[in-house]
Amino acid sequence: MTGPRRVTVGLPTHNGEAFLEAALESLVGQDHEDIEIVISDNASTDRTPDIVRAFMKRDRRLRLERSEALVSASQNFNRVFHATSGPYFMWAADDDLRDPTYVRRCLDALEAVPAAVMACTGLRFIDPAGAVIDADYERYDNPDLSSPSVVERIRILLRRGGWYEVYGLIRRDALEQTHLFQDIHGPDVMLVLELAMLGPVLKVADPLFFYRQYPNRTERDRLERQGGVADADSILSAHLTHLQESMSTTVGASALSWPLKARLRAEIVWATYLADTPLGRNARRELGARVAAAREDRDIGAFAKFGLMRAVDRVRSAGPAIRRLVGRARRRAGRLRRDLLNWRS
Repeated sequence: MTGPRRVTVGLPTHNGEAFLEAALESLVGQDHEDIEIVISDNASTDRTPDIVRAFMKRDRRLRLERSEALVSASQNFNRVFHATSGPYFMWAADDDLRDPTYVRRCLDALEAVPAAVMACTGLRFIDPAGAVIDADYERYDNPDLSSPSVVERIRILLRRGGWYEVYGLIRRDALEQTHLFQDIHGPDVMLVLELAMLGPVLKVADPLFFYRQYPNRTERDRLERQGGVADADSILSAHLTHLQESMSTTVGASALSWPLKARLRAEIVWATYLADTPLGRNARRELGARVAAAREDRDIGAFAKFGLMRAVDRVRSAGPAIRRLVGRARRRAGRLRRDLLNWRS
């Protein structure tokens, strides 16, 4: 076959021998055959290159791009995208699995809705042995972001506990309008946010994607898993409140109209500091530290912002107690009124 394949899977890896064979088997076993699989090996020192070359001998759709010098995880993710040219692209981790119908069903969904920028499926978490993990899938499963309203899409997204849509099938022309993966805290968050601002993200309801999780893995372990980043300490010390600021900046840099930008920034602030969301419940714990840091840095703007958010959160947290006090006061007033009426009678 000449010319680019219709679907390209980009698999960035660094010392991924533990699960790479299983991941590649799930990709070469896709029932959509017009596919190429490009592996970007980030200076691996284990058996990774040998595993890939063995697969290349049995399937000509595989291609190896290898770097002898270690680059950051985000740079490796971007490099494998730039090494391809097909109209549909999908990242794959070197330890996740996909049902054989995954690519075909995501492609069918995208081709049925030309306005959509990406399609994903339901997901399940698996442990290192491949067994499905019992989890709160109401919170962590990929959401349906097919709404034509950008505000509704972002509102739904901000109330989820994960951003696993980044491993869905994406139109290349949409990806080319984003910043791809950045060497920042939450690069997957920013990329999914950018895509959701560009257009609907479809969901095939069936759980066809299996995301591997590891007990006791730290954030530093996760960063170093794909090669690390240039400034790991600053990223590891970042807070979810920093994530809110990055999301607001990403919205501000978009091509949306200013009224839409204002709406989306309000949604981000609401989900981070006021709403009962996974993001908000964790971010609000950081407000005291952000106030203290702003005071030490003499950053008046940050001090005012986080001081106000902390005050609002305290009022919000005190709300149930205040309502209980008001309720008790009303009941006591009612009893006094009844006693007074009985006494007069």
